[in-house]
Amino acid sequence: MLARLQNLVFILLFLVFMGLIVWLAEQKYYEFDLTWGNRNSLTETSASLLEKLEQPISITAFVREDSKTIRDLISDLIERYHRHKSDITLEFLNPDLVPQLVREHGITVDGQLLVHYGNRQETLQDVSEKSLTQLLVKLAGTDNSYIAYLQGHGERDLLGEANHDLGRFGQQLERKGYILQSLNLVKTQTIPANTRILVIASPRTEFLEGETRIITSFIEAGGSLLWLTEPEYKDNLDGLAATLDTKRLPGVIVDTTSQLLGINDPTFALAVEYPQHSITGSLHSQTLFPKAAGLVSADESDWDIQPILQTLARSWTELNPDAADTLRFDEGTEERPGPVTMGLALERNVPGKDQSADMIQRIIVVGDGDFLSNTYLGNGQNLDLGNAIVEWLNQNDDFIDIGMVSAPDTQLDISQAGAITLLLLFLILIPFGLLATGITIWLKRRNR
Repeated sequence: MLARLQNLVFILLFLVFMGLIVWLAEQKYYEFDLTWGNRNSLTETSASLLEKLEQPISITAFVREDSKTIRDLISDLIERYHRHKSDITLEFLNPDLVPQLVREHGITVDGQLLVHYGNRQETLQDVSEKSLTQLLVKLAGTDNSYIAYLQGHGERDLLGEANHDLGRFGQQLERKGYILQSLNLVKTQTIPANTRILVIASPRTEFLEGETRIITSFIEAGGSLLWLTEPEYKDNLDGLAATLDTKRLPGVIVDTTSQLLGINDPTFALAVEYPQHSITGSLHSQTLFPKAAGLVSADESDWDIQPILQTLARSWTELNPDAADTLRFDEGTEERPGPVTMGLALERNVPGKDQSADMIQRIIVVGDGDFLSNTYLGNGQNLDLGNAIVEWLNQNDDFIDIGMVSAPDTQLDISQAGAITLLLLFLILIPFGLLATGITIWLKRRNR
């Protein structure tokens, strides 16, 4: 009798225990990704972006019903996003049954996505985390923001393909939703009112007085500016510099730190440590600046001026950079010892258009334009720095740290000798070893 009672109590306790486990499983949800590189989870970049998106996301996938592989791929990808943002919805439509929607949205391939966020929508053909996150940045980060870049003085072209141009960087901006427009002040004699950011990218020839007045008026009206200046060019923009309470130092920055990276040209300056600023908060690697100018700011200014790019102490501004054999810092001259400032961020409050509330005006001045050029954009974190600068100027501070998403390495690089070893091991040694073991066991049992 006692044994039966013990068994009954054990069964009851076991059922209660199992019920508690089921209840906890419904109340709490834990998930672990043990794959290499967490390939089945979102990267921190994508998860960070989703936390900043306040509105729901609606995704329509145009996939035929017999394309099960594509449907599963899309479902798995969107499920990763749904774990971080519950108001993401996914709907599958057979493109053969909705020809009007296919024509309306320009659907051309099986598996193409139509992504809605707020009052904006875009289509996506490449179904991957990198592409989808970049598309969400584009939908959420800008609102048809126009970037006007000056031309007519030998400036770098934001859509140009030459090595010194900024075409690759311009393409990145277009993918994020910015609209780029070139501007020749001699022809237009005005800066369009819809310009969110004005770019002056390394002019080689002097501006006319009338052009400088137009630029100064744009700044005085609260416009945002990205000014890339060079040490060797005379651009006749001293008046603009005075308006911004900044000054370009004579000479070219010489930085011996670049030799640590195998760069023999000492006029390649490096930024390795960054002053604390929202632009540089996500930078953890070096940025490279070929033939950069040093910058200084006024001791007293209406602007809040902060350095964002500086060299290390083993640098200086060299007045005679062509004399490579005799480069040294000369005290008692106009040369300045390091650390040398290469980039400045300016900020101030200006009256808003309705005169009822102040607005924030932002300016960036960098003593080099090569770091964003097609030649040097891929060095270090040059691209990340450029993206952060533009987002800060456009006052998209929440999206500054949303960088490019890199897929983990899913390829195995192996030498020819290693491949032969694996071939011998798995196709010959292991199969024949198992066969020999089986024959040996069979012969022993037979002889018993």
